[in-house]
Amino acid sequence: MQFIFAGTGPLEESIKGIANIKNVGFQKGEALEMLIREARFSIYPSEWYENCPFSVMESQMYGTPVLGANIGGIPELIQVGKTGELFESGNGKDLKSKIQKLWGEKELCGQYSVNCKNISFDTIDEYYEKIMKVYRGEA
Repeated sequence: MQFIFAGTGPLEESIKGIANIKNVGFQKGEALEMLIREARFSIYPSEWYENCPFSVMESQMYGTPVLGANIGGIPELIQVGKTGELFESGNGKDLKSKIQKLWGEKELCGQYSVNCKNISFDTIDEYYEKIMKVYRGEA
């Protein structure tokens, strides 16, 4: 199993020399898009309560399933069992188990990928109507 790390951060040094990890550093544009598109799945191991992490949406937009931490807005973006999986944030055992599941079940990832490509997003007008129903107490 080969892991590709894209980005930088305080833990960057701790992964140097690990045989199955390749750190490609900060990526953007077409290079980042290719990494995401070619991945069997992407992992979003956040420990922060982010509202709407663009990385999760970006992966799914490119047809790449997401294994995300069950924290903040991440669970709202992943349809468990359809476009990806969730794991308990900060729980290395749970993360490892889900990685092994997705890596071992290539057909499942393939189906998740198809499902990601078929996600339909609301238009601005549709989203506005849904939000207004919430504010009016109709939803």
